[in-house]
Amino acid sequence: MIYELIYKYLDNEASEKEVLQVFNWIEESEKNKTEFIKLKKIWVLSASNSETKNLYEWNLIKQKIPTQKKIPSSKKLKYVATIIILIAGLSYLTNLSFTTKEPKTIETKKYVVLEKSSGKVEYISENNEKIIKDTLGNIVSKQSNKEIVYYNNPTIKTLTYNTIKVPFSKTYKVVLSDGTIVHLNAGTTFTYPEQFNVANTRKVVLKGEAYFEVFKDKNKPFIVEVNDVNIQVLGTTFNVTNYDEDSFINCVLKEGSVRLSAKEDQENSIVLKPNEKATWQKNARKFTRNQVNPNNYDAWINGELVFNKESFSDIAKKIERYYDVKIINNYALLGSQVFTGTIKINEASVETILDLFKLDTPFNYIKNNTTIEIFNP
Repeated sequence: MIYELIYKYLDNEASEKEVLQVFNWIEESEKNKTEFIKLKKIWVLSASNSETKNLYEWNLIKQKIPTQKKIPSSKKLKYVATIIILIAGLSYLTNLSFTTKEPKTIETKKYVVLEKSSGKVEYISENNEKIIKDTLGNIVSKQSNKEIVYYNNPTIKTLTYNTIKVPFSKTYKVVLSDGTIVHLNAGTTFTYPEQFNVANTRKVVLKGEAYFEVFKDKNKPFIVEVNDVNIQVLGTTFNVTNYDEDSFINCVLKEGSVRLSAKEDQENSIVLKPNEKATWQKNARKFTRNQVNPNNYDAWINGELVFNKESFSDIAKKIERYYDVKIINNYALLGSQVFTGTIKINEASVETILDLFKLDTPFNYIKNNTTIEIFNP
């Protein structure tokens, strides 16, 4: 059965469901992955008849398949694409575009997920580009691997919410229908309306981290809901951090003005000016205010990790999100050490970053798949 599906996949005849079956089989074991690479090599060489031996091997494989089609010579471009994928080292997991309601966990971890109000789930891949139109032919949204852009459509009078889920090690950009730009950091869930034509406010919900550039509309205040706190703005630029594992919520204002208030007590509030950070202590349920450099908090948009007198324990949490790893620190001294600096996370591996920290405070570590364990030197 699996050989039949692999043959259909290589012949570009497989359905989306069948492609997913092939990829799930490949990920089940290293043996399957090695077998797939072998089959793909044989397929490429037999397609061009460059080696009699490989053509013979592929014909033996095809005998295991109940039904098969002849390979038309008009599909040479397909073979070229196969060679490119092979050289790229099985990069298919970042090049697949498909939709399914019941994905396996391994797929969910690798893709930006778009959950629509209708219940439909889409997995946004590296080469996924799509234009959505209404029944009149008006463009509702454009979707690509880097961003999704919504356009104002006055004909839509119903309030429907979508949710974007960004996995660890990825970022994503959403342009809302009012022109507001939202950059989503790794490990973030963002819920928002497709259109702002019905409600008197523009309300979105955030878990994780996002950088907002809010379009000004005095008639419709923009509200960001973050757990027990609401952030209300008219038009401004700010960064919000609200991860479940953190004991705090941070809001750093770059331009304009925002008001943060506790949901249960609107009088428990704080108004920020530019270059200020408000911190909501989840347990104490109160706000504090500090003067900060806002550029340190939104540098992640440009692929940088900036820290100023920050403990290694706090930095490690960010490294985990950016690289989708788990760090176990058994060296107490390192955890309490304070660091200041800038790292280009989009140009460095996690090993390179750890080696930089080792120059200041020596330690040993072992990396096993996605788990990194740190020990005393």
